[in-house]
Amino acid sequence: MKKTLLLGILLAGAQLSQAQHDHKFKGEWETPKVPLKAPGIVWQYPSTPQLTVEKPQLKVTVCVQSTEAVSQYQFVLNGKAFSSKARGFKKVSCGQEISEELTLTPGTNELHFVAVNSAGKTISESHYITYQTEPTSTPANPIAIAGHTKRTALIVANDSYTKHPLKNPVNDGKALQEHLQKLGFTVIFRENQSRKELKKSIDEFTNGLTDKGVSLFFYAGHGLMVNGDNYVQPVDADPASESDVQFDCFPLRQLVARMEEVNPNGSNLVFWDACRNNPYRSWKRGIGEMSHTTINPPVGTMIVYATEPGKTAQDGEGKNGLFTSELIQHIDTPDLDIRELIERIDFGLEKRGFRQPPYIEGRFRGKFTFNPSER
Repeated sequence: MKKTLLLGILLAGAQLSQAQHDHKFKGEWETPKVPLKAPGIVWQYPSTPQLTVEKPQLKVTVCVQSTEAVSQYQFVLNGKAFSSKARGFKKVSCGQEISEELTLTPGTNELHFVAVNSAGKTISESHYITYQTEPTSTPANPIAIAGHTKRTALIVANDSYTKHPLKNPVNDGKALQEHLQKLGFTVIFRENQSRKELKKSIDEFTNGLTDKGVSLFFYAGHGLMVNGDNYVQPVDADPASESDVQFDCFPLRQLVARMEEVNPNGSNLVFWDACRNNPYRSWKRGIGEMSHTTINPPVGTMIVYATEPGKTAQDGEGKNGLFTSELIQHIDTPDLDIRELIERIDFGLEKRGFRQPPYIEGRFRGKFTFNPSER
């Protein structure tokens, strides 16, 4: 009996030693498995989120980084996918370079890239390319556009909402009002507007515009994007459904149309420091819901949104919202063209660690600057 027990103990010890040896051998010689990762995408061209071109053909290039075989590559332009097969592939230091020549449509085009491997799908950030059908012409005295015409602005700042009040819109509106008045604007400033008050303010503003002038509308507050359109949300608006929005809120498209009608040969500018999403999750209709439709303003009208379609604009932790804090920092810069101003806003936010690139629709005739050196 004792011999049998001793033999069992010896056998168990031998098996344990062999298991430990096998485990040690396996740990020393077996290469650890690397977790699978979805592809990485780096834009080569266009390298910036926004680009303006004067030709419809554009060669775009990305660099795809993937340890696994990539099963699908797609450039997606304005919702239409272009599947790359072998054309334009090249191995470079950043990974695999893929190029495609695309045909743009007049106005603003949205472009992103999709790559798929066994670990998953990666969708790149969107780039926005504006195709100008007419070359940009520079007048003999370009700064005369901004320097020797009637300049009128309406500022609407809403923050005292019953639900989800905001901190900075009124501060933003007052700060911009001070800058615009120094720059020669006649400013109508309104805060915490009900829908009835807002309608009255817009009528006052548009009735005072004249052709060949500069008209500016600035809005800070809650904004809605429903069925592709942007809406100003008055402080008394509490829409219960999507169908209520058109009755409770004011459409930006309607205001832009009125500015263009009264001032067709001048410069119409909109600054929209508000969100561009649908905050009511219960309203969402799923994948097929339209998220954005462009206003496509004619030459002479430009809309500058604080953020891209479907995204939120941050109120900021300081005295002013993120977008407005950069706007008022640069708007007084002498001879700074409007597009350079927007680029400085974008760069300033990125430098501060915020990923909220402004989004532009439309363009002016020639150069536009708020503070021309010759006035």
